[in-house]
Amino acid sequence: SAPHPRLFTHVVGTVFEQVARVHPNQSIRAYGEMVNVLWKDGLTGAAIRLETLWNQLAKSYHFKLLCGYSMGNFYKDAAVGEITRQHSHLLADSGEAATIN
Repeated sequence: SAPHPRLFTHVVGTVFEQVARVHPNQSIRAYGEMVNVLWKDGLTGAAIRLETLWNQLAKSYHFKLLCGYSMGNFYKDAAVGEITRQHSHLLADSGEAATIN
């Protein structure tokens, strides 16, 4: 069960548009941990797809995305590099990590 691209773009894009309309001169910041939830449930492909959808959304909307991960989940799978390549920064602290797109 992978994230649905059109639905994701519609829902999150609509929220971003509403926030930008109400606060036109403010930076939009979002926090997500759904990739971590998907990965933890063994849905690696869906997790990577969600990362890709966030990056595609960044081509249409200006926002900062902070992602939260329990790094213990990622050590179970060699594809962790696929997730970390999707981010511009990585901050790690005692088993937890946050990334910023």
